[in-house]
Amino acid sequence: MLEVRQLNVAIQTSHILRDVTLQVAEREVVCLVGRNGAGKTTLLRTIMGYLRPRSGQIVFLGRDITGRP
Repeated sequence: MLEVRQLNVAIQTSHILRDVTLQVAEREVVCLVGRNGAGKTTLLRTIMGYLRPRSGQIVFLGRDITGRP
């Protein structure tokens, strides 16, 4: 399971993601849909560890992976 808890991401002074929370269960398929600039790519980059969140937590299979590549 993947859990994102109250994730906040900012680049310089621009807040890109604010209090994003989601859960993705094992074998569940999820699609991110939104307008340009909505934060879809930023969310994925943060989950993958390419960006560090200002606050919040990312948990994968019960392990905190926040900020890890």
